[in-house]
Amino acid sequence: MTTDDIKNYIEQLIETMGFSSNSIDFDINDRGTKVFKLETEQKELVGKDGETLKALNHLIKRFVEKQGEMFHITFDINGYQDKKVDKIKAIAYMMAERSKFFKSSVELEPMNAFERHVVHEYIQTRDELETESIGFGRERRVIIKYKK
Repeated sequence: MTTDDIKNYIEQLIETMGFSSNSIDFDINDRGTKVFKLETEQKELVGKDGETLKALNHLIKRFVEKQGEMFHITFDINGYQDKKVDKIKAIAYMMAERSKFFKSSVELEPMNAFERHVVHEYIQTRDELETESIGFGRERRVIIKYKK
């Protein structure tokens, strides 16, 4: 499956939803994930709290898997995902500093799997801290622990 095949699928998906699709850019990030980016004035494609974007990502990933391909892929609109990752890292940084200052564990708010992954990955760079996920379903959260 080529990059153009995936771009064509995304364009068809967006047009089927009743939106026009501008050009879709392609890049590979530092973790090897194939990233497809769309810049548009149609904010409805992101949806409230990114729910529409999350659904589009799910459909695109299922399409790629059905073609027998197994690689990481992400679809982003207007840099929404990048901004979200930056926000999560800022929260992780603030809570990591709190954990370090008080020399204790800090529990974060419940997060989805993607958000927890970002926190775990960010905290891995800090030698004095470690993370653990606890809870189930929508209540699953990350605990940042201070190593003694």
